[in-house]
Amino acid sequence: MGNVRMWIAAACLAAGGAQALAQSAACGPYRVALYEYGSLAFRRAGLSPAGIDVDIVDEVARRTGCRFETFVDSRVRTWTDLAQGALDMTVSAIETEERKGFARFVIYMSGRNRLLVRSGLPYPVNTLQAFAERSELRLAVVKGFRHGPQWDDWIAKLRQQGRVDEYADAKAAARLVALGRDAALLSEPVVWGRILADSKLDGRVDIIDAFPGDNYAAGFALSRARVREDDTRKIQDAIAAMRADGTLYKIFSAHLPRAEALSSMP
Repeated sequence: MGNVRMWIAAACLAAGGAQALAQSAACGPYRVALYEYGSLAFRRAGLSPAGIDVDIVDEVARRTGCRFETFVDSRVRTWTDLAQGALDMTVSAIETEERKGFARFVIYMSGRNRLLVRSGLPYPVNTLQAFAERSELRLAVVKGFRHGPQWDDWIAKLRQQGRVDEYADAKAAARLVALGRDAALLSEPVVWGRILADSKLDGRVDIIDAFPGDNYAAGFALSRARVREDDTRKIQDAIAAMRADGTLYKIFSAHLPRAEALSSMP
């Protein structure tokens, strides 16, 4: 009888140990902040958010078994929460030296911003110099966005002149350009199709590609304080496999024309 009890106890301990090991190895749940930005993420009436970022998060979850809880938030709050260790991760995040201090990055896209100037101004504006020389012209930007080193330096100069208006999201920025408050906004091919259409700016902007070499890399930003290194490696491996087997391109091409999907590949 004593031996039977010992066997039962040992079995219980083994089961408990296996359960504890399984729990310790669980990936997530992690809270993932999305943001509305053209084809990357957009709301559909009565439905959950859709877009490239949503599809990538879903596919990474399927491949890794990680549990992700997505929600839409402002970019300013997202970066504040990440920096303070109050958020697990976000998406389409541009890697900078400052951000690498509190987040690890898993890159899945690349791109380059352009200046989109409202057509029909009383004078031609087809260079940054022409824009800068007209002190009445204002630039619309999204709070918390980074655009690439050269663009961010140019924006800083305009900000010193009091010529930058910050908005909560890209839809608001585009709407104010369409209404005439601002003369231009920064955007990129991966997102501007939907943004321009929604704001009725489609066909009404002139595009200035001022810094052809100012490309950025973007992807998951994973909190160093909250996301385990093992889980970071799982996400890295999943993205690498998605790039290798064509799934990443398939996701981009489901939302974008072929040329734009190809140009977004890292």
